[in-house]
Amino acid sequence: MAVWDKNRLWGLLFLLAGAVGQTVIYPLTSTCAVRGSTATLPCTFTPLKTFSDGGREVPPELIRVVWYQSQQHQLCQLNKPFVYDSDSKNHKQRFEYLGDKKTNCTLQIRDVQQRDHATFCFRMEVDHTKVHFNISRGVTVRVVDSTKMRIISSSDDKKLSRGETVTLLCASVCTFHQLEVTWFKDGHALSETGPSLELDFLTAEDSGNYTCALKANMETLSEPYSLQVTGETGAVGQTVNYPFTSTCAVTGSTATLPCTFTPPKSVDQRGREVPLKIVRVLWYQSHCYQLYQLTKPSVYDSDSTNNKPRYQYLGDMKTNCTLQIRDVQQRDNASFSFRMGVNHRGGHFTNGTGVTVRVTDGIQMRIISSSDDNKFRKKENVTLLCASVCTFHHLEVTWFKDGCILSETGSSLQLSSLTVEDSGNYTCALKTNMKTLSEPHSLQVEESNWTKWTT
Repeated sequence: MAVWDKNRLWGLLFLLAGAVGQTVIYPLTSTCAVRGSTATLPCTFTPLKTFSDGGREVPPELIRVVWYQSQQHQLCQLNKPFVYDSDSKNHKQRFEYLGDKKTNCTLQIRDVQQRDHATFCFRMEVDHTKVHFNISRGVTVRVVDSTKMRIISSSDDKKLSRGETVTLLCASVCTFHQLEVTWFKDGHALSETGPSLELDFLTAEDSGNYTCALKANMETLSEPYSLQVTGETGAVGQTVNYPFTSTCAVTGSTATLPCTFTPPKSVDQRGREVPLKIVRVLWYQSHCYQLYQLTKPSVYDSDSTNNKPRYQYLGDMKTNCTLQIRDVQQRDNASFSFRMGVNHRGGHFTNGTGVTVRVTDGIQMRIISSSDDNKFRKKENVTLLCASVCTFHHLEVTWFKDGCILSETGSSLQLSSLTVEDSGNYTCALKTNMKTLSEPHSLQVEESNWTKWTT
C-alpha cells in the first residue's frame, strides 16, 4: 500500500548538564501537526548512574520526570506550569506521558491546539539537591490549521473487481501521527475512526464517493475519492505498504527501504476460489519517479543466483519485503518497486508506486556531541555522533583523531573515563566517500578532576 511522504529527521543526542552518563534522544527534533490531531513526541533517555560528591561516587535515584513548553525555538528555558509532572495528580488531560522512569520519556498530545505551537522539553530529577538535570534543546511542534486531508488508495485503479480488497488512507501533508478521523461514503458518516479504511471482499454496494476529515476539525474534509466495483473477479487480499515513499541517501552510505505486503489469498476462477502461493519476489528500478514500470533486469530476483551484490533482500515470502542498498551510487537515484509472483498468472501483484531514492554526493558529515562543553575533566564520558542532514540509515564511517584513523566504524564514538590523551581534533567521514569528511570537533581534557554541578 502506498503511503504519504514522511520527512524524517535524524534524532540528535544531548547530554544533560551537571553529571556524567545521562543522555536524552529525540528521534524527531521538529514535527508538524494539524489542529485537532494527536501528536506523539518519541523520546528515550539513559538515566544517570553515578555522580561525584566530595570525591565519592554516589548512585542517584530518579524521582521525577516533567515535560514543559518553551517559546524559544528548539531551545529549552524552564517554564511553569508543566504540561506533565510525575509528582502531580492534576495533569492537563490533553497531555499523556507514555514513558516511565527507566528509559522511555515519550509524550503524547491529543487534540492539538494552536497554543501547542512551541518547543517541548523533557527534564528528569534525582534525589540530590545539588544536581538538577536539564537539556538545552527539545522537540519543536508546528501547528497547522485547516489543512485538507487527502485520501490515498492501496490501488491506483479506482475500478476494482468483486472480491478484491482495497485500503483507503486518510492522510495529511503535515500530520504524521495517530489520527482520529470521520469517514464518509456518499456524505453519510461511517463507523470507522482510524486513519485506514479497510474494504475487504468488495461488492457493488461498496461503490461510491469516500471522504474523510479529522474528527475534531471538519474544516479538514478531503476531496471525494470515487470507487467503482465491477462484477469481474481476480486475486483477493493483496497489498504492498511502503512506510515512506521517498528517502535521501549520501553516496557511499547504506539505504534501507522498509516494505511489508499482504500476500494474495486466492483467485476466483469461474466461481471457484483457488488458493495462491507466493513463489517469487522481485525489486525493480524505474527512472520515472513514483510511477512503477516493469523493467528488466531487476535489482533483486528471488529466482536468480546472480543478484547484484549491493542489493540485499532483507524480507521473506510471507509479509516482509524490505530491500537494503549498500554503497549507494548516483545510478540509484531512481524509484524502486516491489512485485510478488504467485503460482497463478491471475495473481501476480504490485502497486502503482514505489520508494524514490534521492542520492546526494559530497555532503559533509557533521559531528554532534552529547555535551555542549568541549572542555572535560578526567574520568568524564562523552559520545560523538557522526551524522548527516540527508542519510538516516545505517552508516559505516571512518573516525579520525588529529588526522590518524581510529578503529571504530560505527556512527557513534563512545569516549569513556576520559584522560588527557583523549584531547584532540576529531573528524569523521563515510567509509566509502571521503568527500563527506566533517569539520573538526575539538575536545580538551584537563588534568584536575572536579564535579560540574548545575543548580
